[in-house]
Amino acid sequence: MADSAQKTLDGLIRAVADLHIATVDGKDERAASNAAANLISGSGYLYAPTEVLEAFSRAVEIGYAAALRAVRQGEHDEDIREWRPDLFEE
Repeated sequence: MADSAQKTLDGLIRAVADLHIATVDGKDERAASNAAANLISGSGYLYAPTEVLEAFSRAVEIGYAAALRAVRQGEHDEDIREWRPDLFEE
């Protein structure tokens, strides 16, 4: 059973690493890393094995980078106008 759980964990870690490579652009890497560090440090989830913490951090970075890309592509323009009307005042 432990072998099966380790294989599952290894597969998850590989999948997250592959998705990270495909999603986190170099220009967003620092911002994504900082966001992940801030979120994870506040989560209380700090004492897991290193490989699990790294996968957790990369997963958060993936979400952050995907959100940045969506904003850059204009997917949330109307939402931003609603959230931050001060940006559009003249």
